[in-house]
Amino acid sequence: MIIAFIKLRFMQILRTANGIGLLRFIFLLGLIAFIAFGIFMLTAEVLKSFYVSAICIFIITLIQIKRSDAQFLKINFIHFKLIYLTEYLLLMMPLFFCLCFHKQWTSIVSVVASTLLIINIDYSTKRKSLNTFIQRVIPLDCFEWKGGVRSTLVLIIIVWTIGLVTSFFVASVPVALFILGILPLNFNEKNEPLPMILSYERGTNSFLLHKIKLQIVLYTILCIPLIASFIFFFSDLWYIPLIEFFILTTTHIYIILTKYAFYKPNSKSNGSQTFGVIGAMGIIIPIFIPLVWVLSIRFYFKARKNLNFYLNDYH
Repeated sequence: MIIAFIKLRFMQILRTANGIGLLRFIFLLGLIAFIAFGIFMLTAEVLKSFYVSAICIFIITLIQIKRSDAQFLKINFIHFKLIYLTEYLLLMMPLFFCLCFHKQWTSIVSVVASTLLIINIDYSTKRKSLNTFIQRVIPLDCFEWKGGVRSTLVLIIIVWTIGLVTSFFVASVPVALFILGILPLNFNEKNEPLPMILSYERGTNSFLLHKIKLQIVLYTILCIPLIASFIFFFSDLWYIPLIEFFILTTTHIYIILTKYAFYKPNSKSNGSQTFGVIGAMGIIIPIFIPLVWVLSIRFYFKARKNLNFYLNDYH
């Protein structure tokens, strides 16, 4: 059964690849090859191999937390955790190859041990939908944040509190900003129904700028206390959280533009998800940031063209 399920996964990947188009598929292959080459070079050094392994483990943890098929697997498969483990180990095969080639045995053991712990995370099936004061003060226009905060509020509060309370450690605030910067990216994962866009009664440019402004304002409110606390303790390193905040903010803008460049009502766009990976990689690997900025300009015009079809009455 496990082998059959893994085969099904490969078939899903092939169908997704067919759906993104030839040019995007070639671009994605090039991106994967570039990332693989980067991993190979970085894992040559012991310290950098730990950093790369930690990033991969973090990504696997996010996948585990966000799994939408967790309940299905628990009901239909006795050894569902073995399925998790098999999938994650297959995903990390390029990493294992690089680590083995450079004989980074400690990193390999750490990754495997961490993966064995990750498959026991059951956050996705136990989390509850919350409706608190925090959601009520979020503007009605920010329905993505209302929905996203409803499912991630506990995690946001934990990360934000730990980051603020331990801000006298130099790494605490940057790590907290990093996590808080990644979580909102998923808020724009699914395209809203058309009536929700029409309810703004705005033209294309006004609509896009309004969505970007709301995203920046809410994320800024979340980050200001952390940034201020870091600067208070480490005034000579004031530029670190500001640069990180700038990179994360531009990535949020990129995700919004990508979403509406491929917008179709009530759906998840393969194109948006594919190019969204580049935005996420830009946060993890800074070399992708210039590419994110260039693509943001391209997707701004593509989003305008796409939304003109739906918002033509408000021009």
